[in-house]
Amino acid sequence: MQPSHVPQKTAAGRREIDSREHRLSWQQRALLIETNGERSVADLSHVFKTHEATAAALEELRALGLIEIPEVQVELPRLVAGQGVTSLQQARQLLNDTAVGSVGMFGGLSALRFTLKIERCYSVDELRALFPDYRKLVAKGKGADYADTVLGRVEQLLALA
Repeated sequence: MQPSHVPQKTAAGRREIDSREHRLSWQQRALLIETNGERSVADLSHVFKTHEATAAALEELRALGLIEIPEVQVELPRLVAGQGVTSLQQARQLLNDTAVGSVGMFGGLSALRFTLKIERCYSVDELRALFPDYRKLVAKGKGADYADTVLGRVEQLLALA
């Protein structure tokens, strides 16, 4: 479970708040009450001391059918396409834009290093060699699913190169 996921109460979860049928612990109950479809897993982590404990409690609530976690919708940036823009250039731009956008202001140095690496890539093989670095950088901020989705789109672009 990623820190950016946003759990939502199910109808059974709303009934559980009144009925107390499942005899939840006070932490699970507090977590269920605070789950409103707007707070992310990271926001809910204050109920427990660690993200792992929060994620484990949310998984238990999900197993009981009291909450659900909708699939994350990945929104990719618009590609710049025009006369003379190659698919390799588009793939480089997509990797750079999503990497820089995923780390936010606290990952400035990591994003800068990755940007410099991308600028030195002049072939498809050189760009593919950066995939592990990209995955590592982006998974921290946006999650592994997002990174894999973007890399799938980059592979589509590179197939045209």
